[in-house]
Amino acid sequence: MERKFKIILAGLIGGFVGEGIMGALFMSPPIHSILYNPSLQSELFIQLTPERNLALSIAGMVILSIAHAWFYSLFKNSIPGTTWVKKGLFWGFTIWLLYWVFQEWFIYHTLIGEPILLNLLELVVLLLGSLVEGLIIARILK
Repeated sequence: MERKFKIILAGLIGGFVGEGIMGALFMSPPIHSILYNPSLQSELFIQLTPERNLALSIAGMVILSIAHAWFYSLFKNSIPGTTWVKKGLFWGFTIWLLYWVFQEWFIYHTLIGEPILLNLLELVVLLLGSLVEGLIIARILK
């Protein structure tokens, strides 16, 4: 039971803090002004993204992070690195690569028409949040 509790805790804390960092960066005036600049951004992005239920989206991502922690617990011994920091950074990069890169390419670039340079800006922010999530999960589950 303690193992399950630690996995849930690691996922919730990692997801909450990682999402918090991403949210703070996305809402920062410099990044927000670039992403919502009508001369740079697709019209569909500007129309659709304010319509989403932000609280529900964030809650879903934090809950999804429990799966990230569970997978980490399954693969921990085979994840490269000899310390929890190295394993956590690798795991955060893995989360970013397997989830966010696909989402940015398929949904935002392909379906919504977001320009690739803005995708890359978002991917940098998402990488930072993912690395923090991976570090927190690795630290709690070390």
